[in-house]
Amino acid sequence: MIDAFRESGATVTPFVVGDDVPSSFHASGSEARMTASPIRVAGADLVRLLYRVRSRRRLSRLLRTPAKNPELAYERYALMQELGSVVQRRGATWVLEVNALLALESTSDRRATSSRRVATFFERRTLRRADLIVAVTENLKSAISAAYGIDPDRIIVVENGVNASSHGTASAQPHTDPTIGFLGTLYSWQRVDELLNAVKRSDTPWKVRIAGEGPEYAALQQQARDHGISDRVTFLGRVHPDEVPEFLATVDVCYAGHGSSAGVYFSPLKLWEYLAAGRPVIASRHETTDRLHASGYAVEVFGEADGALDDALALAARKMPSLLAIAAADQGRVADAHSWTARITPLLKRVAQLRGRA
Repeated sequence: MIDAFRESGATVTPFVVGDDVPSSFHASGSEARMTASPIRVAGADLVRLLYRVRSRRRLSRLLRTPAKNPELAYERYALMQELGSVVQRRGATWVLEVNALLALESTSDRRATSSRRVATFFERRTLRRADLIVAVTENLKSAISAAYGIDPDRIIVVENGVNASSHGTASAQPHTDPTIGFLGTLYSWQRVDELLNAVKRSDTPWKVRIAGEGPEYAALQQQARDHGISDRVTFLGRVHPDEVPEFLATVDVCYAGHGSSAGVYFSPLKLWEYLAAGRPVIASRHETTDRLHASGYAVEVFGEADGALDDALALAARKMPSLLAIAAADQGRVADAHSWTARITPLLKRVAQLRGRA
């Protein structure tokens, strides 16, 4: 998104809270450590609130510099955080990107906060203060409006995108051993466990490559051993962003099995990453994946019925050559339609309207 703003001609000054926190907070295994007990979860909440105050003070000091008088503050919402209002008070338009109802998600799909009530209080206040909210799907837009009584006209849908330029031309040649890959944080709602179950049952000798860490890492390793497929499942741990294209080139098909007890409103970043790399995708059914499948992309969708993922794996194995050919041929279409540059065009028009320059 930062690169897309710069390509539009904007002068961008990044302010990243994560740059100010100890490396141990986002090092390998950090999330598992911080959620290992109720006391640690409560401690993580206290740290969030401390950094909320600290970050707002840092930003206020930065804005005292005469040259720092921004017209737009673009913030990606994080649990219990709020920076945009600091810039809003100086006359900037505050745009808040929301990828999920975090107060609900963080107490349903993962234990990231000790109090849904406190998280909801901060979330409601922040979303109501922003000048414009960016939701990543229509379903999320509806959920935000319903949960917090926000006028739908204050919410614009801008789906997640991808930096397509980081990926080279994909090969349409299948690997000797059919290989499916997953890239991302290993939360339970990613349903990688269901993928391993389906691979065990499959008549196709799938190999699985998993790039990422998270709370489910150890359990998935044990599951692979229990299923007797550990020789076919490779756990790579966290992969540096610069190494993602190389990782995706080692798999034939990618897995995006997102599910959520908080409601299906995903526009997963990794889905676009897979397509930009010219890789077919086996994906759970939701608003975005249904549309991509209907539009002819190499996306095979499975529903919630028993055996649906098994059927999708079998179909992908049968159609592998054609799926790879479609995915490779569609790299240009992904870059044109789903790049961050393409995504922000309607957003910039809306901001211009809010600032009276339309």
